[in-house]
Amino acid sequence: MQEHPRKDKIGKEKVYCLLFVLSLYALWAADALCRDRLYSDWEKRMLAQRPEAKLSAVLDGSYGAAYEEWLTDQFPARDLWIGIKTRCELALGKKEIGGVYLGKDGYLFAEQERTVNWDRLKERVSGQFGDDIVSCIRAPAAGAVLGEMLPYGIAFTVREDPVWENLYEHRDEYIYYRTDHHWTMRGAFYAYEAWARERGLTPPSLEAMERTVVKEEFLGTHYARLHYASRTDSIELYDPGVDCTAVYDLGDSPLTGLYRPELLDSGDAYRFFLDGNHPVVQIETEQKEGHLAVLKDSFANCLIPFLTLHYHKITVIDPRYFRADPAEWLQTQDVTEVLFLYQDTALISTAA
Repeated sequence: MQEHPRKDKIGKEKVYCLLFVLSLYALWAADALCRDRLYSDWEKRMLAQRPEAKLSAVLDGSYGAAYEEWLTDQFPARDLWIGIKTRCELALGKKEIGGVYLGKDGYLFAEQERTVNWDRLKERVSGQFGDDIVSCIRAPAAGAVLGEMLPYGIAFTVREDPVWENLYEHRDEYIYYRTDHHWTMRGAFYAYEAWARERGLTPPSLEAMERTVVKEEFLGTHYARLHYASRTDSIELYDPGVDCTAVYDLGDSPLTGLYRPELLDSGDAYRFFLDGNHPVVQIETEQKEGHLAVLKDSFANCLIPFLTLHYHKITVIDPRYFRADPAEWLQTQDVTEVLFLYQDTALISTAA
């Protein structure tokens, strides 16, 4: 006898319902058994931790918002689901996913926001040391230089200064990572070259320095937001050949060199250069004179080795982490020149 179609349908619905309930229990069990992750190596940020269920927080709604943020950050297999979501959106033909624009030849682009009030800090430092010894390198966003790699209808704001012009002249070379917002060490060299000529210094040729590929298959910050890349990057080192020593965090760190090869296999391989971001790093070289202070963000990390060709001492300060007033502290350091080196604010405009 043939089974009634309605009973067959009800049976399938029960199976689907049971599978759904089992999935919820599986997620609940994973949530209960897994410890919260403190930091995401891929996303390069701290993750939200489980909020405390206080009555006052529940009543004013802050607990619900904090719980939602925690659940989003600590969701089981979160990295896997981000990758699946990205591929689904790619299948729909999207050119922007999570604030990242998918360009040609595997390039990923995103806006760059201001991290420090650099103009105000420059004004204070110039007032204390004088305009003639203060210089600036604004690192253009990749999209401001590699405009032909942007998806159709997307444009970046462009500041046409000597650094941008030199990078643009070499735009056919590997000067920006595809999966990361930073320039490569080759790109940093062209920025340094333009700045050095402006300051009356003589930069060497890029070919005069030893080139080593220190890491293949590098995946950077843009990849971390999407968990997708059609092409990977590599990290190159151009060695200026200058013997130098470094003191990190006024001696509180045991680090002594400019490079950290042991970090090349970590989730943040760009930390190979200058161990990422420290409040202060003091470098001494074999040069005879000159003390350069560099107030910077992470774009400076792979450019600073080139500066060792010209100065006996280089004091590197990251104002985002330095607790003292940089302008006041530098007055006690016998500084002869000051360089500001930071990413230029880059905004995206779209056209229909």
